Amino acid sequence: MPQRIAVIGAGVLGLAVAQSLSRRGAQVTVFDKNYPGSGTSQISYAWVNANGKEPTSYHDLNAHAIEEHKRWQASHPASPQWLLETGTLEWAADQSSLCQLARRAAKLTTLDYPVEKRSRAALLDALPALRLDPRIQHAWFFPSECLLYPSLFIASLLADLRASGGQLVCNNEVTTLTETNRDVHLTLASGDEWRGDQLVLATGRWAPELMSQCGLELAMTDANRADPVACSFLAQTQPLPIPLKCNLITPELNVRPDGGGRLMLQALDLDQHADPARPVSPDGLIGKEMLRRLRRLFRNAEGARIERIETGQRSRPADGLPATGYISASARVYLMVSHSGMTLAPLLGRLVAEEMLSGTASPMLSAFAPDRLLRPLSAVAKAAPAYLPSAQ
Repeated sequence: MPQRIAVIGAGVLGLAVAQSLSRRGAQVTVFDKNYPGSGTSQISYAWVNANGKEPTSYHDLNAHAIEEHKRWQASHPASPQWLLETGTLEWAADQSSLCQLARRAAKLTTLDYPVEKRSRAALLDALPALRLDPRIQHAWFFPSECLLYPSLFIASLLADLRASGGQLVCNNEVTTLTETNRDVHLTLASGDEWRGDQLVLATGRWAPELMSQCGLELAMTDANRADPVACSFLAQTQPLPIPLKCNLITPELNVRPDGGGRLMLQALDLDQHADPARPVSPDGLIGKEMLRRLRRLFRNAEGARIERIETGQRSRPADGLPATGYISASARVYLMVSHSGMTLAPLLGRLVAEEMLSGTASPMLSAFAPDRLLRPLSAVAKAAPAYLPSAQ
């Protein structure tokens, strides 16, 4: 008999593991309280990378995930292209930041992560619209890194799920979750029930709510608070005559192409003002400051306008590392939560599916077991560590 497995959460992690399980013969049902991609997955800078991600086990997981993304896109030649193999250019202006970047690039080189040093002349040749600070004499290029279009990636995952016989139940919240030695039982807001062999909890920043149903507290960053650890402004411009083909990480502004001539903007130092409870207007102070920085960075940006600014909320375990694994000895409820979901989704989807169906733990996931973050509800959660922008 095929295993009956439920997945709660139709974001990139939930859909990736759901289609992987379904393609391997499990009877899979995905539940989401809204619609696919409506949570963290839809509001993301979607930078696929292993850059500045520590410790080494975490770097290695992300580096393997980049290659998994490329294989997955190549295996879907008829699908719209969701993965852009753009690479990332990064530079620094002040001496302290320059030294930090050089040390990071040197360390990545020792890990066999592709790194290329680019001269100022090469930068200006590659980016003719660039207004380059005279202090910048070189930059580093990370050619293996990619960008994603989240909506197109989600569409491909949904198509794979349906093609393999998986079921999707939307707009129906899971209200109770019960794990026993024999099975898992769910009750839905509609009054319907589901009972099966295993469950994947892939609800991102909402994971602590359902973990409490199992009598456990999951230590995660509070994504509803006004804090740069938890939130980040993401702005999208109107189409602009700026021929940008790669991801840029610069001292004042991160910029990526976002389709049709639009650019996505992120300024990490402005995130101290990000508050999910207080949306900001494109014409407000945050938008005006982002445009000032964009105009300093590029020619042809004089008439730039911002269409919208959204506040992304991070699904971030308290120590910044993924939490993947069973939450108890019953081995019925499997937790998947990570801040790097966009990068890790296809690899985690495969590894977790193999682990759940074979009963054999994946060596690549052994460092990320969730027990380090779990405690009985009566215990006090540990505080989140300081936010490191270079490791976003």
